[in-house]
Amino acid sequence: MTVDETGRPEGIDDRPPVRETLPGRAYHSDAAYALDTEWVFHANWVYVGRAERLARPGSWLRFEIAEESILLVRGKDDLIRGFYNVCRHRGSQLCDAEQGEVRTHLRCPYHAWGYALDGTLVTTPMIDKDEIDRESTSLWPVHTEVWEGFVFVNLSRQEPRPLVEHLADQQDDALGLARVGLSQLRIGHISTVEVRANWKIVLENYNECLHCPTVHPELMAVVPAYRKGSVFEVGREDGGVTLADGRTAVAADPRLRLPLLPGLKGHEGPMAYYGAAIYPTMFLDVDGSTALATAIFPTGPRSCRLVTEYLFSPEAFDDPEFDPRPVIEFNELVTRQDNEACERVQRGVRSRVFDHGVFPAKDAWVYGFDQRYLRDVGADARF
Repeated sequence: MTVDETGRPEGIDDRPPVRETLPGRAYHSDAAYALDTEWVFHANWVYVGRAERLARPGSWLRFEIAEESILLVRGKDDLIRGFYNVCRHRGSQLCDAEQGEVRTHLRCPYHAWGYALDGTLVTTPMIDKDEIDRESTSLWPVHTEVWEGFVFVNLSRQEPRPLVEHLADQQDDALGLARVGLSQLRIGHISTVEVRANWKIVLENYNECLHCPTVHPELMAVVPAYRKGSVFEVGREDGGVTLADGRTAVAADPRLRLPLLPGLKGHEGPMAYYGAAIYPTMFLDVDGSTALATAIFPTGPRSCRLVTEYLFSPEAFDDPEFDPRPVIEFNELVTRQDNEACERVQRGVRSRVFDHGVFPAKDAWVYGFDQRYLRDVGADARF
């Protein structure tokens, strides 16, 4: 038997088949973005923000999800409801600001129609009551559920499956992170950054660490396992990666000590860092004393907006010297490095020669994300 230069028997190729990335146009064409809007953003549970941001009845928040403007409103019964930001009279948008608070109802700035906090039409100035059936002219509702203090919405016209089922249908064990006491955490800071890259490029980047040794030298000192380009650590079965030098937080200074998350009190041994991508547009990163919730809002076929909420134990806010800046500054550094890499990819995939890329074995999680995406838009989708 003769062998080739690699030592394999000639005529026999036992190498695994090459796995290809999405086509280049999937990351930048208007047709691809239209598919994403219809079959991904308007058909899945999408994370929008912490319930804490709706502090009192009458508080409201506005979000833009792929060309749709959505309101979250906390009602007098303390429930959070979602509505399309559209008046039922003639289609005017109700709210322009990002957030606000009203006493009793939302008022349209066009003809002053008013909607109660549960979406019911309650006032129609200069319109006789018998002209409008108010009971059937409520704000158009949006499916809304809360998990561990995180608010998700679903724009599907049909009744979606429960949020918890969606969270269970993920590559990463997001549900398992509830053990650290996510529902009790409070916001210490919120950052917003615009990225000139398609949302899928940002998600793919999050799902691998082959880029880490090149792009994130500072992160390598904090998470040594990433030096080998893997998102997992050999010997750990919980999906975490051990923090270096006794750190309890992902920050540059190993001496930084913040109160541990509620579910980690009494923890023995070195702290770990856990990252969970929640399809389609959320990152949830947890270490010993911090949880970062990042919502990705697509703003077009070649851009997106990242909104990150920095969450800490309630005990941290009892300390007058509590300073979250070391955590914020380190994460903003890593995020800036990631975004620069993603924008570089965005420029490259628009080349006419980039038909598709390839996935080595350590890109398995990225490949899995792509397959989940194709499950939504269809394997034969035309980008």
